[in-house]
Amino acid sequence: MFKLIYHFFVPHKGNNHRSKIIHNSSLFALILLILFTSWFSILINKTHPEILGISYSISDQELLRLVNEERIKNGSSPLRMNNKLINAANNKANHMFSNNYWAHFAPDNTTPWEFITKSNYDYVYAGENLAKGFVNARDVVEAWMNSPAHKDNILSRQYEDIGFAIVEGNLQGEDTVLVVEIFGKEKNQFLAKVEDENFLIASSNSAVGLEQAIDINQTAEVPLLGESNISNTVKGGAIQETLISSKPSIDIFISSKTFSFLILSVLLIALILDYTIILKKRIPRIVGNNIDHIILISIFIVFIFVHNIGVIL
Repeated sequence: MFKLIYHFFVPHKGNNHRSKIIHNSSLFALILLILFTSWFSILINKTHPEILGISYSISDQELLRLVNEERIKNGSSPLRMNNKLINAANNKANHMFSNNYWAHFAPDNTTPWEFITKSNYDYVYAGENLAKGFVNARDVVEAWMNSPAHKDNILSRQYEDIGFAIVEGNLQGEDTVLVVEIFGKEKNQFLAKVEDENFLIASSNSAVGLEQAIDINQTAEVPLLGESNISNTVKGGAIQETLISSKPSIDIFISSKTFSFLILSVLLIALILDYTIILKKRIPRIVGNNIDHIILISIFIVFIFVHNIGVIL
């Protein structure tokens, strides 16, 4: 066993003064192993997702709690769950799956605001955040908070209500969990005097973090918000918690990250040993040194740790 490890990791005369693990033949075998493992994992995931799949658990109550924590930290009043906005968010999610698109505005020109108005939510202000592929609520909110446009929606003092949709489905050929977050402030029949038309759409050029604002030429009186904790307050009737979760026997995301980390770590160790020993013994060879490869693999390892499968819009 020691001789095998020595042969694979230590450059000497028997392996032509280059660690066997970084020979072309060994690297080719590793590539084949990675390709086969990936194919096998995809096959098992498709046929037996209960055995090999992605573990996730996302709750709308957890999303609400995390969003309101961010708002309170930044001096904004907590938002209330609203049945009409929940209905709008679910309709938007289902529309995205049915029409197979990942965007704020649908290919058939349906706008985000249409889902809100069709849910009988008569709004003064409204906004939308989207996310897909995340495995827990905390990662979703952190991703939104790390994006200036999405963060603006979460912290905006224009909003009073919020609704979430958490829906599983296949979007653009990928099985995923879609999270739709819709913010709003309803017209107050006694205090607000606003027309139903002439709204301006304020959104970033990169199409992230969508917000619709009232026309600046219109005026409205806005009731003051209290400072009491209303993070669990419901507006529009009783609301049942939505929890989407999956607990396969083996988490394919964690397993693939672990497998990739092990393979790259083995190569990194081999390259460092090879470089150190060759440098120390001053053994000349035609091939270049390993510094570039060491740096590249180190970057890949860092990427594995920071990579998240979720995306926001």
